[in-house]
Amino acid sequence: MTAIQNVAGCGSCAGCTACSGCSGCGANAPCGGGLARAAAFANRANLNAIDYVEVSDDQRSVLVYFMGEMPQLAGGGQPGGLVPANVRITGGEAVTNITVTGLTVQRAGADSFDDDEDDDGPAAGSALAIRVNRCGDFSTYTVSLGSAGATGWVPLPGFNPDFSSETFSFKAGCPTGVDCVQDCPAPATPAPDPSIDYLAKDYQSFRTLMLDRLSATMPGWQERHAADAGIALVEVLAYAADELSYYQDAVATEAYLGTARQRVSVRRHVQLVDYRLHEGLNARAWLTVCTDTDTEPVDARDIYFTTDFPALAAVPGTVLTDVQLGQLPAAGMEVFEPADTTATGLVFHAAHSEMSIDTGGEAQCKLPRGTTEATLVDRYRWHRAHPREPLPDAWNGAVPVRPLDLAAGSALIFEEIKGPATGNPADARPDHRQAVRLTTVDSPEDGGWLVHVTWHPEDALSFDLWLSARTAAPGCAPVEGISVARGNTILVDHGRTVTDPPWDPVSVDTISGECCCDGGAVEETTVPTRIAPVLAQQPLTHTDRAVPGAACADTARDPRKAGPAVELSFLDPTDGSAARWEPRATLLESSPRDRDFVVETDDAGRASLRFGDGDLGEQPAAGLIGTATYRVGNGAAGNVGRDSISFLVLRHGSWSGATVAPRNPLPASGGMDAEAVAEARLLAPDAFRRTRLRAVTAEDYAELAGQAPELQRAAAQLAWTGSWYEARVGVDPWGTEQPAQALLDATAAGLAPVRRMGHDLAVTAAGYVPIEVGLEICVLPHYVRGEVRATLLRVLGSGPGGLFHPDRLTFGTGVYVSAIVAAAAAVPGVESAVVFRLQRQGMRAGPELERGALAVGPLEIVRMDNSPNFPDHGKLTLTLGGGL
Repeated sequence: MTAIQNVAGCGSCAGCTACSGCSGCGANAPCGGGLARAAAFANRANLNAIDYVEVSDDQRSVLVYFMGEMPQLAGGGQPGGLVPANVRITGGEAVTNITVTGLTVQRAGADSFDDDEDDDGPAAGSALAIRVNRCGDFSTYTVSLGSAGATGWVPLPGFNPDFSSETFSFKAGCPTGVDCVQDCPAPATPAPDPSIDYLAKDYQSFRTLMLDRLSATMPGWQERHAADAGIALVEVLAYAADELSYYQDAVATEAYLGTARQRVSVRRHVQLVDYRLHEGLNARAWLTVCTDTDTEPVDARDIYFTTDFPALAAVPGTVLTDVQLGQLPAAGMEVFEPADTTATGLVFHAAHSEMSIDTGGEAQCKLPRGTTEATLVDRYRWHRAHPREPLPDAWNGAVPVRPLDLAAGSALIFEEIKGPATGNPADARPDHRQAVRLTTVDSPEDGGWLVHVTWHPEDALSFDLWLSARTAAPGCAPVEGISVARGNTILVDHGRTVTDPPWDPVSVDTISGECCCDGGAVEETTVPTRIAPVLAQQPLTHTDRAVPGAACADTARDPRKAGPAVELSFLDPTDGSAARWEPRATLLESSPRDRDFVVETDDAGRASLRFGDGDLGEQPAAGLIGTATYRVGNGAAGNVGRDSISFLVLRHGSWSGATVAPRNPLPASGGMDAEAVAEARLLAPDAFRRTRLRAVTAEDYAELAGQAPELQRAAAQLAWTGSWYEARVGVDPWGTEQPAQALLDATAAGLAPVRRMGHDLAVTAAGYVPIEVGLEICVLPHYVRGEVRATLLRVLGSGPGGLFHPDRLTFGTGVYVSAIVAAAAAVPGVESAVVFRLQRQGMRAGPELERGALAVGPLEIVRMDNSPNFPDHGKLTLTLGGGL
């Protein structure tokens, strides 16, 4: 016989001469069906399955092979075995209704379809032989094992329902003259994607795109009238697509520094490279308050000052209340408030309104440029010492009721009030005004009236301040009281304090429950709503804290160190407690419990507040009510001219009985507008390269140490200690040779965070090298040798302007013979100069004269004080000949 088998749904002609062992595709089986059937059987849970089917040569028997054990047949001791009713063969076209006439077992290895009725049971690899009543046609049939049930044919128990049947053909063994292997049909070619214009980005292009698509999918719809429902729907969708497209473009644009347009985006981008986009800086000004009577004590928070504006013309005097000012139109008004709002008990003294400067009786007297001290006249004490004498006319004023009450840390403003050449107030130079910060105040002894004051060296006078003079000939009239000192000074900065109405309580967002793995549901949770309130008024003031020190330092400021002037608090209505929140430049360093916020200003100048998310900064809890108090006024608008601030405003109460006149003798300065986005985009990428944050080489240590303003220069060298390197840094302070220990400690503390790992650090004073210099001078006739010697000692000395002044000599700076000769030859009366000695003091002479220079080490500084008190600090020998 010829055995025809159908394996895993693929018909295979075992006896076909055209091919042997091939496995073709069955009529309805996919490619690889045999592998799928085997994999399914391997993964079954103790379920049997049909493996393949064979047909006998006479086409009257069908053999079914199983992947597991063959089921038992009925009869004998198996009353529940298979019977013909459990097997059904369906299908066919010309021949149908094929019935099963008998079931037998085909033993493994048998060559025929003989019955094995005497077999005790099927052996492994046996097949179920099914006898049928007639042969089928050339179509496909299906053999299935099961039983008839109430709902139809049901697979046998213990069988996989998907593999309890198999297709086969009675005529599979008949020669056809063609290859029995059937080609697996290739998957159908997918339909081409619709043509989509991905350049559509606006309303019109989206509308055109959708209409073109509808024309392709709905050719019968030709309506294009605007009132049509379809057209209306298309236009609504095009509008929505236009909005989404804009949002998509906006996000992509703001994602990069080079394309970002919004100020907030640029600010966040440049912050990633440690560049701070500043929001401007408010202006500052020094005020002086003139009064004829000492005022009542007042706190700095309770007063502020304004510039003049037209509506104030109807207000008598220069002091008004906050209520009065609120009733006036404030167009063109700029408000200035005390920079130190913590000051309390401020009193404006009448004696400090205008203080005379003592001239010592000199007809022509001035405080020269660079002066840091002066003597003031206390008119009250003078009057007590001379009760019957009137005040001198030069003192310009009446007798005050109290003495001067100056103290170190107070500020004075020196002002020229008359022209030195004419004595006319109109000829006074307005640029001859300067604010200074007092460092010492020496009160007069009993019976005295002169108060000696000194001020910070950085506040040294930048001009000659005349106190008394004479007019030009032929008048030669004395002019006294040219300049005065003014007290009652107060540093103010631009900006008006306002308070917004309380915000609405922080609301709650609900997070919907989710399903757990076990099928249960998670309860809904509530979280506070993320808020980003916007301040009602603008522009927001950005300022920095006023630090004690020189008066000039209060107006020299860095806008990148300024912060927003905002005070924010959240009230908890449950217990009435309020917590204050602090402004920060960024939340990246804030912990989950830090009450911090960031102020971000957009292109329109609106300031919004951004809070933490619970990880970087605390998030305001639900129910809290926020209140913001801030200042309004910023930028160059506050740079008002001198004598522009002329009104004082009291927030509480009023003053009576005193004539008070505030004014700013100096113009307000320091006001700066916000940095432009284009400027930040240009500077930010390379900003970090301009700031050195590491010290690896000796030059690095020297550069970083020399940035301290107290130092003229610093030098460093890396020295091997035998185990590691030590960075030895020498410092050269301004104006002195021995730095204070505090300066050495501060320099070491500044270098510690940037030093290289493994480097020890030692900061010391410079190593001073005393030298000996000898010159032979030939004096010209008719010049006195003594005068020439005195001039040479000054020119070649260590005093101001001298060749060996400490500020002219620094690390590694050698001494050149040519420089000494040039300085000496420039002295009037010197005909020639010859250096005959140049060496380190106390050491043998070396080749310095032959080389023309004396060299020193990188941490050494030359010293030549030529002082008899310190003979070991260098010596100058002069040998003069000629002259008188």
